[in-house]
Amino acid sequence: MSIYQQAIQLEQEGAAYYEEQADKHPESAIHRIFKILAEAERRHELAILEYQRQEQFVVPEETQDMEKTFFATADDVDSEYFLVPRALDVYLTALEMERKSIVLYEEQLKNAENETEKALLVWLVAEEQRHYDQLDKLIEMIRHGDEYVTHAMFTNMPDY
Repeated sequence: MSIYQQAIQLEQEGAAYYEEQADKHPESAIHRIFKILAEAERRHELAILEYQRQEQFVVPEETQDMEKTFFATADDVDSEYFLVPRALDVYLTALEMERKSIVLYEEQLKNAENETEKALLVWLVAEEQRHYDQLDKLIEMIRHGDEYVTHAMFTNMPDY
């Protein structure tokens, strides 16, 4: 299997996973976040396919920033809190998928044969890194909230 077939497969698996999770959680922040990620993975796949067909790469239009969807309302915070164990597992799986993509694209970047291929791979690494960072931030928010509630007596609360 060529590196680009591998990359396309990773992008397709990512999009399918994100769509599945979005469908399983239609009334939560997970839904919105994973819809954005699925759309991004499909754009990545199309960019790779376009490069394979024509050895051209044009930076696609940016996808919506996931951070704008994080807990848009107080209701989102409440519903996400009850999903924390499940949401955390889902986000951790997504984080690992993004990490695998970053590693694959960084390895291929070392062996890039021309400037167009380098541009594609640099863009893919940046995209996947952005998704990784945003998911990592979301995981930290969930863990911090859970740890604070669980271990509140051990924290240094500010004086009011």
